Amino acid sequence: MSKKNILISKNKKNRYRLALFLVSIGVSLILYLKFFLNLLPIYFGGMESINKNVVAYIFVLVTVYILLKMVFGLYNKWDGIILFSLYIVVLTLGLLRPDGSIGVESHINLNPMQLISDLQTNSVSWLILYINIILFMPMYFLLTFIPVLNSFLKRVLAFEIIIFIFEGLQAVLHVGIFDIADIMLYNIGFFIGAGIVIFFNKILKIKTKRR
Repeated sequence: MSKKNILISKNKKNRYRLALFLVSIGVSLILYLKFFLNLLPIYFGGMESINKNVVAYIFVLVTVYILLKMVFGLYNKWDGIILFSLYIVVLTLGLLRPDGSIGVESHINLNPMQLISDLQTNSVSWLILYINIILFMPMYFLLTFIPVLNSFLKRVLAFEIIIFIFEGLQAVLHVGIFDIADIMLYNIGFFIGAGIVIFFNKILKIKTKRR
């Protein structure tokens, strides 16, 4: 391919990226106003600040933009790493935020059956359950962008290390509880996400072979 053709190809890709960015602005704004604006205060708290909402919207915008680039084959190796980094930041802000409502005798709960009791007595626990599952569904997909995590077992091991670190820090920093039930829910979300990724990868491979 000549230098001229290469330059034309790059210009086309840049125009496509610009178009996707403009689309991302509108899509992320709709998503934020219709979904995240009401959900984020439950997970983060203190989202009344305009500055925090602007930062949260920027996170959504960057995420939507990178995902659209992936769909249309316009992403680079750094996009996946950026997406994973944003995800870890969100987990850190959500799971390790100071919470004045935490006032328990022990910051360790090794009884998974406590979850059933909480679900029976507190309707909010159901919402937390769903959030804890959904929150970790994207992790397997994002771990695939880390070069050293090039196998299923390595990604599972990395996931388990990450969640144990987060749960341990909650107890050590007294911003939450090291809860075995939470770890179980995180695993459910992770393996659901892994199953979805593996399923679609197999579908894509089958279609590629047929072509």
